[in-house]
Amino acid sequence: MSLLKVENLSVHAGSKALVSNLSFTLEKGERLGLIGESGSGKSLTSLAITGLLPSGIIPTGSVHLAGQEIIGTPDRQLDRLRGTAAAIVFQEPLTALDPLMRVGRQIAEPLARRARRDGQSLDSHELTLNVNSLLTEVALGEHERVARSYPHELSGGQRQRVAIAMALACRPDLLIADEPTTALDVTTQAEILALLDRLVRDRNMALLFISHDLPVVANSVNKIIVLRQGEAVEAGAVEEVFTRPRHDYTRSLLTAARQFDAALEGQK
Repeated sequence: MSLLKVENLSVHAGSKALVSNLSFTLEKGERLGLIGESGSGKSLTSLAITGLLPSGIIPTGSVHLAGQEIIGTPDRQLDRLRGTAAAIVFQEPLTALDPLMRVGRQIAEPLARRARRDGQSLDSHELTLNVNSLLTEVALGEHERVARSYPHELSGGQRQRVAIAMALACRPDLLIADEPTTALDVTTQAEILALLDRLVRDRNMALLFISHDLPVVANSVNKIIVLRQGEAVEAGAVEEVFTRPRHDYTRSLLTAARQFDAALEGQK
């Protein structure tokens, strides 16, 4: 049984199709990239997978996550899957994190929730030790200072590491990274990508990486799906798609990425 099986997924807002007949599977330990420009349906797909689509956005088709059908299943049943089967790292951690809560507590809450699901109980000392362990795992030192900080008191890279720690606290089988480096400078982007690569490998998680940045995707996943206006126009192994693209849209994305890289090189 696949960890994630998506069959003929469509997402509509009224009569407008935002995602159309998307199908793919993801096994434990596999890495898949969803790429395409803004509005291509990448993030909507991730929200449909976790049953988090906003009101008025209607999914059809089938999504099986860890053996559970997602589409049409009530929230109270899906709550046990969220975090356990899949967790999401969003694009902008400053908006994803609670601005009024210290980050240590924000990491402790999913830790405690996962422990309760497993029939365990963590006292305050054990929670602190587990929070510190996660901060170490995401390469955040000065545990006490970081844990006592509010999100606005940390840098963008530190906030994204906190968001990753929160996702790891749930010990998910599938990590969904939705444009996790877009709001970061180039150096910090590289650090976060290396961190995600190590964590996915060490924990044997599946990875669904969402991005419009083709070079980022190429170094982070093994296979990709190219989305254009909600439709998959190309799919396959990264090397095959990047070296022998079949669709004009994929070729245009690759050309734009090369031109951007060349422009950056010219500024050095």
